[in-house]
Amino acid sequence: MRPAKRDVLSHQRVAGNLLVTPAVVVIFATSVIPLLLAFFFSLTDYTLLAPPHWVGLSNYVTIVQDPVFWQAIGNTLSFAASQVGIGLVVVILVAALFNGALFGGPVMRTIIYLPQAASYVVVALVWNLLLDPAVGPINSMLMGIGGGQIYFLSDPAWAMPSIVVMSMWRNLGYFMIIVLAALKSVPSELLEAAKIDGANAVQRFWSISLPTIKGVVAFVAITWFLGALQMFTQSYVMTGGGPVNATRTIVYLMYDEAFTNLSIGKACAMAVMLFLLVVALSLILRVILRPKGQV
Repeated sequence: MRPAKRDVLSHQRVAGNLLVTPAVVVIFATSVIPLLLAFFFSLTDYTLLAPPHWVGLSNYVTIVQDPVFWQAIGNTLSFAASQVGIGLVVVILVAALFNGALFGGPVMRTIIYLPQAASYVVVALVWNLLLDPAVGPINSMLMGIGGGQIYFLSDPAWAMPSIVVMSMWRNLGYFMIIVLAALKSVPSELLEAAKIDGANAVQRFWSISLPTIKGVVAFVAITWFLGALQMFTQSYVMTGGGPVNATRTIVYLMYDEAFTNLSIGKACAMAVMLFLLVVALSLILRVILRPKGQV
């Protein structure tokens, strides 16, 4: 390699390192350092009221022996699986409808996306009113057609499904836009060829469009699922973790330990366990949803 070319490559390498350094510093300060501190404090009995003392794995042993912790894990996984399992089907169907001329107008897309513009707190408060057993319009409609009154947020059988529906409604627009963009990138030549061969709209979507956007669907599924594992705001605003811990998630339990019981050590131990759970599930989902032939 000529010296001049070597010097150019060296300068480019230095310039590239300088450009990425601020981002690396921010990521290290906001992600790596907090993670290391959480792991350290998880091995102590830190309570905010006294200096931390080393207790080793005692916090982890206490947590795994607590049935509420396992109930919170079950609630978290149930919420994530229900929201993504049902929501992904709804997102794909809505995106397919909006990909056509009948439902594809910008006004309709804006209406679907609007809930995403509101915070979870605002959306949760609105749904609290909608689901109110006394004055909520949903119960009023049910009783108007002869149905019984349903205590959506105070009945253990209905509380988590209600939060799942609310969260799905709020996130629908965001993931629909991603899938819709992927559908619009499907080569029109393939669709026209299938149409000439006699395939109807459903057959063209199932045999051509859906396999073509499989990677995008996998991305949506993984992103949505991992985000759902961190659910807290909906449960905190709508049910307070109840009834009977039916909507208490792992993040809610961490919040209780840290800010109600002032047990920072146990909260950090739960955070570390949640981190390991997220990493493990992300690897599993990546293997399951990975397109064939991709390493």
